[in-house]
Amino acid sequence: MTTPSRFGFSQILQTFYAGQAVVKPGARVPKLLIYYPDTPEPEVIPLVADRYFLGRSRRNCDIPVRSELVSQVHALLQRRGRRYVWVDQKSTNGTYYRRRPIQQHVLRHGDRLTLGPPELAEVVRVVYDDPPPWYVRTVRYGLGGLGLGVAALTTWVAIEWQKFDVTPLPSGAQGPLVIVARDGKTPLTSPWNQDHRELPQLEDFSPYLPKAVIASEDSRFYWHPGVDPIGILRAMVVNLTSGDVREGGSTITQQVARSLFREYVGTEDSTGRKLREMVVALKLEAHYDKKTILTVYLNKVYLGVAGYGFEDAARFYFDKSARDLTLAEAATLVGMLPAPNRFNPVKDYDTALALRNRVIDRMEAQGMITAMEAKRARRSRIEISPKARANLQSSLAPYFYDTVMAELQQLLGQRLAQEGNFIVDTTLDVSLQKRAQQHLARFVANYGSRYGFDQGALVTMDAQTGGILALVGGRDYRQSQYNRVTQAQRQPGSVFKVFVYGAALEQGISPATVLDCAPLVWQGVAFAGCRSGSTPLDLTQGLAWSENVIALRLAQQVGLPAVVAWARKLGITSPLNPVPGLVLGQSEVTPLELTAAFAVLANQGVRTVPHTIYRIRDSSDCTDRNRPETCREIYRAPGGQPVIALEVAMTLTHMLQAVVTQGTGRAAFLGRGEAGKTGTTNDARDMWFVGYIPGGLVTGIWLGNDQNQPTRGSSGLAAQLWGEYMGGL
Repeated sequence: MTTPSRFGFSQILQTFYAGQAVVKPGARVPKLLIYYPDTPEPEVIPLVADRYFLGRSRRNCDIPVRSELVSQVHALLQRRGRRYVWVDQKSTNGTYYRRRPIQQHVLRHGDRLTLGPPELAEVVRVVYDDPPPWYVRTVRYGLGGLGLGVAALTTWVAIEWQKFDVTPLPSGAQGPLVIVARDGKTPLTSPWNQDHRELPQLEDFSPYLPKAVIASEDSRFYWHPGVDPIGILRAMVVNLTSGDVREGGSTITQQVARSLFREYVGTEDSTGRKLREMVVALKLEAHYDKKTILTVYLNKVYLGVAGYGFEDAARFYFDKSARDLTLAEAATLVGMLPAPNRFNPVKDYDTALALRNRVIDRMEAQGMITAMEAKRARRSRIEISPKARANLQSSLAPYFYDTVMAELQQLLGQRLAQEGNFIVDTTLDVSLQKRAQQHLARFVANYGSRYGFDQGALVTMDAQTGGILALVGGRDYRQSQYNRVTQAQRQPGSVFKVFVYGAALEQGISPATVLDCAPLVWQGVAFAGCRSGSTPLDLTQGLAWSENVIALRLAQQVGLPAVVAWARKLGITSPLNPVPGLVLGQSEVTPLELTAAFAVLANQGVRTVPHTIYRIRDSSDCTDRNRPETCREIYRAPGGQPVIALEVAMTLTHMLQAVVTQGTGRAAFLGRGEAGKTGTTNDARDMWFVGYIPGGLVTGIWLGNDQNQPTRGSSGLAAQLWGEYMGGL
């Protein structure tokens, strides 16, 4: 049987070599690309038959090649399985692959052959084109990339391995989390002055304790080599799906590495730190058995004010040794590990109870305890030592302290924040905090029953730095740990009008602009006219007397989006709905947000982020342990940024001064140039006054009820408390 002397591309695709079988159009077939020295584009020969002869003879060859260097029958292409094999037919000038003559060669995608020595100018080049499917290429490149990555990682680990020594184990930088007021010496909580104690053997601990730790922190502890790939993968999935960092995937060994080798691992929240932590964990596992590593963890892990290790924590919370802990007590301490200063049973009993029961559930699910043991432990109360309760309730400023802990976790990350070994310098003014607590408690006690409210919140900031000097989140922390300064979302009422007037000033509208006091219908909602009468008012009068219809007409002029944008400039982050009700304080905000916004005006248009922490130092990295100033500083609060024009801030301050001298805030008058704004919501459910002394302190006050019940008061009460509190400063 003979084949056509020459096939075109379309002919080959339509005709099968041996049997005239029809091939589907677009079918994927290997190709031979023939490059002639005088033609830039190759001749493309699709290969569909089992064999082809290639040479200069058109009579005897299936693939003719027009070159004098090519023999009459130069080579044979023979299909063998899924590949073609090139077989030279004792040609005169030979076939070359990679500049070497060949007799036979299995063709692979991209192979380049020359029909004759490659040095010859007239030589014909042949390229075999048969790319693998995309999924095969993906797997190949993926495996190749993985191999290179593994090789690079192995090299890096080998280099890092030599930078530290795990024998003997370092004692660890045992230092508590020291939180002091802005004077640099007054602690926010009473320190627990007990010597650190450790138990030498794993068997010395209560048998429930290591089981609880493994069930809660690292269920695969006994089989991974220090790094848990399944845990890392799970953490990645959780973090990606949630859009937030909720899990870290750290093993018990990694936590030991982070605690004992802090100088090498570092304190920054970065990928590099995590990788160094893994290297230490791998080396620890190479030198020590699991029992030793777990014992070190139980003796070194940070447990908040109780110190380091479960022996210290057991003596603090339960007034007993860790060897004598019951199942419920062991699970309680382990449940506190994510945030020991926040989740202890004195600060938050309900959360501590829920976390304890979750640890018990995990122990039961993993077969570490029986169902009966779990049931009995879940039904028991958490009984805390009276000494621990007294210590934890002796905080100088409990609501402020909780805010510090939340901010510390935000700045350093949950895992690093719970390790201790930090000196945290806060912005707390001790005398101002005491004054704030006393004034709020006394005011609620004196006026609360008369006017129908039982709660309040007060926060004072330094307008120039953004530092929170005093923070009282409720009238009695022992009765309620809910922080109304930072957590309560309340309607601000007429206090929100300041953003309308500010947006108007920024657009060049003069404070002398006069607006009508007549009733108004806007977006289908009817609003009453001025309470003061029908005489038109200028903007200063409208703000001073808090006339709703003036603020609404002004918002119509500047546009609600501009009002929202101005509030955002001053730091309001809560959701704001751009409807007419926004002008009158319909959208909820926190007292801290509102107070920080007024601080921008007090600071002549410069915005500083409100904060309780202005500096963090690493107490494990000091040149002199007895001198905190020699410890390495790892964080300092940032400075401010101008967000509104000085002229706008000063003009608005002048208008807000009129609120105090002749308007709704007269109860706050001190005669020191104070400026501020009152706010009362429907049925006086919220009573506000936020005010400041230009260039100095700004204080926000909220009065009301947690369940949003109506009161019989008004914003004048909040202004009165503001005046009494600020008047003595």
